Amino acid sequence: SPLTGDDFKFSIEGLLRSKKTSRRNTVDQIAGARQYVDGAASDVSGISVDGNTITVTLVNSFCPALTQIGGVQIIPQSVFGKYLDPNDASKNLDDAPENTAPPVASGAFTFKEWAPNDHVTLERNDYYWQKANLDEWVHKTYPNQDAVTAALEAGEVDLTQFDPKDLQDVQSDSNIQVFKYLNLGYTFIGWNQQRGGKEFLQDRAVRKALTYGLNVQQVIDKALYGEGVKMVGQILPVSWAYDASGLNPYGTDPEYAEQLLQDDGWAKGDDGIYAKDGQKLAFTLLTNSGNATREAFIQSAADQYRQMGVSVEPKTEAFDALVDRLNQSKDPQDGDQGGHDFDAVVVSWALTADPDMYSIWDSNATHAGDSNWIDYKNPDLDKAIADSRTNCAPADRKDAFKRANQILNDEQPYNFGFAANVLLGVNRRIQGVDPGPYARWGQAAPETWWAQ
Repeated sequence: SPLTGDDFKFSIEGLLRSKKTSRRNTVDQIAGARQYVDGAASDVSGISVDGNTITVTLVNSFCPALTQIGGVQIIPQSVFGKYLDPNDASKNLDDAPENTAPPVASGAFTFKEWAPNDHVTLERNDYYWQKANLDEWVHKTYPNQDAVTAALEAGEVDLTQFDPKDLQDVQSDSNIQVFKYLNLGYTFIGWNQQRGGKEFLQDRAVRKALTYGLNVQQVIDKALYGEGVKMVGQILPVSWAYDASGLNPYGTDPEYAEQLLQDDGWAKGDDGIYAKDGQKLAFTLLTNSGNATREAFIQSAADQYRQMGVSVEPKTEAFDALVDRLNQSKDPQDGDQGGHDFDAVVVSWALTADPDMYSIWDSNATHAGDSNWIDYKNPDLDKAIADSRTNCAPADRKDAFKRANQILNDEQPYNFGFAANVLLGVNRRIQGVDPGPYARWGQAAPETWWAQ
């Protein structure tokens, strides 16, 4: 049976009631959304359905509405409806078994089979409006990236991303076409602004010193074999909203970094570590285990910071544990509004084609489940973000993004780290692949591919 307008409304309601998503604020501008989240309403009043016509009413103008709300993936109420209770706000779809074993699908391909830890097979949906060229699309699982790359070179895999260390080998294979483009995201160090005992991270002088003192290009060269660019703000260089004017490039300068610390009242002790008012400039830098690039980042940062008199303990933990720490764990002394349980963290953001800074940077996005994990609050930044969401003329939005990016560049609540290049290997028998940062999944629409 086809998906309907009622399924769209149900999908929005499921997203709003989720306890795990970070996308709630992409749809909470719909009238009645917040009342539905709180359980004060049994449906979202701002969505009305009349056959194939869906009308969405917003509480105010919301410039990214077409991409944020219109881009919600629709799921069938006939399958998932049993998990959501309109009158019980505690019920949600988060742990529905159908999330990992979908009995139905809608799109150019439909689900055929799943062999855990081996492959997922999708087959062409002949009822879809845009019939795919391929009969099947198989997603294979391998134990590690080296195994995937070997399979690409052996012709067992037709399309995959690969590591920069393998670029020369893959490029030398005449059967493989290599595409390279900047990832629509970046890897950063986030400085927790509400960490008990680490209040020095609230000090802009300290944060700027930590940026000047870290040679990010060294990390790019070693961990990414040069396949990336340094970031000094939130907006990516490939974005239509990017404007480099007024941005500090933060060239690496450890001596100047130490001067900033000394001007701020820090002095080195006998152990070579800076201290102020009895507190050492020391913290733990956390990331998830198994990610070689991030692990290299925290180790390089620890080594470089130690040379300038900052003590950093690099530490890793399982990805699920890290996500839980960022999203839910709190320092009890700060209550619900802050104190996520880490000093500093290295993770990555995947961004959208139409920028929206709210979920990462707004002062109201600091609760459990939100994405402003570092609890950074700045009313000037909030105003610029609000303008970027409500003043929808392209020139006005670009100006608002410029102001927001300049604030972040000056304040350095993150060391904005780097954006990596995506390296995509495609067997030359596969045609129609047109990748790039703004293509769907970075690889254009698979329904347009064909095999020779």
